[in-house]
Amino acid sequence: MKIGTHHGKFHADEVFAVAILRQLYPDAEVVRSRSPQALATCDIVVDVNGSPYDHHTVEKVYRANGLPFASAGLIWRDFGAALISHFGVEDEGNRNIVHAHIDEKLIQAIDAIDNGIDLDRDTRIKGISELVGSFNPPWNAADDENEAFERAVRFATVILDNYIRHEISRIDAVEIVKSAFQARTEPSLMVLPRFCPWTETLMELDTQASVLYVVFPDKTGQYRLQVVPKSPRSFEARKPLPASWAGKEGAELAEACGTIDATFCHPARFIAGAHSLEGILQMARQAIASPSDVDLSKAGQKLQ
Repeated sequence: MKIGTHHGKFHADEVFAVAILRQLYPDAEVVRSRSPQALATCDIVVDVNGSPYDHHTVEKVYRANGLPFASAGLIWRDFGAALISHFGVEDEGNRNIVHAHIDEKLIQAIDAIDNGIDLDRDTRIKGISELVGSFNPPWNAADDENEAFERAVRFATVILDNYIRHEISRIDAVEIVKSAFQARTEPSLMVLPRFCPWTETLMELDTQASVLYVVFPDKTGQYRLQVVPKSPRSFEARKPLPASWAGKEGAELAEACGTIDATFCHPARFIAGAHSLEGILQMARQAIASPSDVDLSKAGQKLQ
């Protein structure tokens, strides 16, 4: 198996395209050239030579959302499902979900950057593209360009694997989150029997935005109380933890919240902890009953 791509400066789109293919064809040789004769010897060519996986054409291929494909997206479109199968995902429906989510969360932004489209929502992915670009040798260095490309492909492979594994783990957790959501005795509070990815699944289930907080055990045997964000990628909470808890730990927090085994509350008021389930549930009930920041603001305005 030979994979062809262009020589010279490399970008995240062809690096990720090769990373996807390399996992399916581990012994594949990569030919980096712009020579039509050299590329004609390859089984698949990406990002160059007018191949089906070269997006540098007037007739661009677009996704349903209007975003054009680059080489990473074109390869992911055609080979992503096969790669996901290598991670043990046998159900076609689950494969399709993982495939779509990886495209949305990772590949689309890489494609957008290579197509000169700025996506405000994907600053994290901009960072990944810049990191991949940093593997290019400096202009005044004698580093081997092909070796640098291979290092970038290995780096991209780790990122891609991590994204796929996390998406699979989210699917594995869906039933746990569904059961916890259905078992609520307090509409504003969901209690998980173990930590697992819950945000996106909860957003799909909780159409009325009624759950404000989630409780779960951590890996040390203690418990956490976490706010529910307004959207999966938002840092804004539906209701932050009480302002009087912010940044406090140990005895100071215990005095502020009335829970003797309270351990900490983050200064940003999005997560807090306690040693016991009873303690964290007590903190959750207090947080639910406490006035919201909006309520406090309105009360302050009335006093002025």
